[in-house]
Amino acid sequence: MLLWEQVLHNKEYREVVKKIESIHFITDGKWDWEHGLGHYQRVASYVEKILLQLKASQREIELGCTAAFLHDIGLEKGDKIDHARVSSQNFLNYINKQEITEEEQEVLRQAIYDHSKGNNIQSLIGLALVLGDKLDVTYHRVEHTTIHDAINEEIRKIKKVDIKITEKDLIVLYTVDPSFNITILKNWDKAITVPKKIATYLGKNYIFMINGEKQKEKLF
Repeated sequence: MLLWEQVLHNKEYREVVKKIESIHFITDGKWDWEHGLGHYQRVASYVEKILLQLKASQREIELGCTAAFLHDIGLEKGDKIDHARVSSQNFLNYINKQEITEEEQEVLRQAIYDHSKGNNIQSLIGLALVLGDKLDVTYHRVEHTTIHDAINEEIRKIKKVDIKITEKDLIVLYTVDPSFNITILKNWDKAITVPKKIATYLGKNYIFMINGEKQKEKLF
């Protein structure tokens, strides 16, 4: 059984995730985006896709998916403030330490700690986690929101976000309703700035596309 599958079978983990899914994470009267198992699964899918394109090893992919399922576990405390640090301190509670080396533990700890902003990327796993987390900005995040403001209404129009990494380019592809207003993301600019940061880190061109059309370098 893979490491991330062991996490999903951990009874305590499932209970904590259920608790997180019952909480509405509202920041300054806005957001209230989904942070439960659905989010973790989508991030894990992105992480796998990113790492495959970066020619990572199977073990790196396994560890990356494990990080995806654990990166927000610190939300158990009930708010988002400092949740990355708390997650990086608690994630080992849900892993059989006999299945992971001390070096791998540190890689996961660093990746989870840094996943919010990606200011200190130290591994492919950390890179894939912060990028995958920011790619999950589709309608799934606001299906059950209690806040119906402008940004959430626009997020509902994002049907799919994909990632393609070539020898020269890092390409983010949005599939959206025709009426989608990209400038709404100035309220959550990590969706734009983090992929650009990763592209720079990898020495690649950053290309942002909406419904097959390349967007201007400066979106806002």
